[in-house]
Amino acid sequence: MSLGLVIGGNLVVLGVVLFALSQRIRRRWPAAYAYLSLLMTATITIGVFLVAINVAGGQTPMSRTPNPVADQVTSVDAGYRLYQANCAACHGVDGTGGGPLAGTTSVVPPSLRAHLTQHTDGDLFYWISNGLPGGMPAWAAKLSETDRWNLVNYLRSINGQGPPADVTPSPIPTSSAQAIVLIFPVGFGLFFAGWLASGLRRSFSRAKHRT
Repeated sequence: MSLGLVIGGNLVVLGVVLFALSQRIRRRWPAAYAYLSLLMTATITIGVFLVAINVAGGQTPMSRTPNPVADQVTSVDAGYRLYQANCAACHGVDGTGGGPLAGTTSVVPPSLRAHLTQHTDGDLFYWISNGLPGGMPAWAAKLSETDRWNLVNYLRSINGQGPPADVTPSPIPTSSAQAIVLIFPVGFGLFFAGWLASGLRRSFSRAKHRT
């Protein structure tokens, strides 16, 4: 799991918790409510963005896996037939998007012409095999491993460029980064637990004085 995905998830949780406690915060600090609204919007938006780019983009566990099927005419032709039978309905017959079923998924199928030059053969094989959230289904159960590599070779042929020359490994979280990831949600939870405990103590104190 990437650091960006973990941070994005934490931010989404933070925004949801702030939203759930917004009325309590408004009663306790009414002057700060406007800033709270901005904070909730910003944390959820940034969190969703980080989660999205780490799920739908970037590297995959197969980023460094080479294509075992030679990029030859027979492979490209086989990939072409597979593409037209299984992929063209969403991605278009020429790979530029806008197929007849493109509007049936929550994520619109993108053009494959230039987009795929940013990813390795292993990435493409991984996404074909496992699908993408809200968009492409997984094809591992329907297409053989060779079929999926043939599809990769065909996709390379239509965009006119091969995979990136070098793949920089995803940065491994350092001990300090890991500490931030762990401390952030824990610290946030402790802060609100203390805040709620303080509010409850004051409520009991006021009720005791009334009696």
